Amino acid sequence: MSRSSRDAISLPPPPVDYGVVLLSHGSADPRARLACDLLARRVGHRLGAFVAQAVLDLDRPRLDGAVAYLSSKGIHDLVVVPMLLTTAYHATQDVPAFAAATQAAHPSSRITIANPMGADPHLLKGLDSVLKTAGFRPDPQTAVVLASAGSSYSAARTRHAALALEWRTHGWGASAVAFASGEGPTVGQAVSQLRQSGYERICVAPFLIAPGVMSQRIAAAAREAGAQPITGTLHSTDAAMEVVLRRVRSAVEQRDMQLASG
Repeated sequence: MSRSSRDAISLPPPPVDYGVVLLSHGSADPRARLACDLLARRVGHRLGAFVAQAVLDLDRPRLDGAVAYLSSKGIHDLVVVPMLLTTAYHATQDVPAFAAATQAAHPSSRITIANPMGADPHLLKGLDSVLKTAGFRPDPQTAVVLASAGSSYSAARTRHAALALEWRTHGWGASAVAFASGEGPTVGQAVSQLRQSGYERICVAPFLIAPGVMSQRIAAAAREAGAQPITGTLHSTDAAMEVVLRRVRSAVEQRDMQLASG
């Protein structure tokens, strides 16, 4: 017996009328996709919006595929959040270029690019959460290393170094920055520096959104240096979700202001 129209459940419209694309660098490690999917689901739940993933390299879907997917859901107003913790070449060159090409291929969609996540100080709360999960709380006898993926941009390295220095104010005894690739102190050098300052308990935390090849490299370097490797990443933290929400809301506000003034 078929249900009558009176038995149909009518759902309210979503709180927002736009979709969101979380645009990450991409990884060959399948754990990265699962981690980003968890973050996307949490963001979508908080916003009441469709949220899709896209990557710049090494995986699928690319930005074009994510926009096509959201278009198939009837979502043509999109906010793209670059999930990049380093404001460097990918953020300043690749993202705008891919967005322009995608916009040209989907003229019926309106694509707004939010600011990258970047070295947001709020993410330090996320690192604290990751360390807490691993059994470590802010302690004057414990030193921490903020291990970044690295960048060829000196300004980006400087911002991460400043973020590592600020992390000390959360109650840790000392802090240092390290880079898994490129110029700057390595994990081993950062650990050695902290040990020379008298710290025996040193935790190395990856300043990364999701686990993958880079997080494994950082953990291996921490073990080799005799430090405590922290394997968790920011994807599951409230802080990461909050930064994404801030980027989305700021982009929507700026877009609406431009539309109103235009």
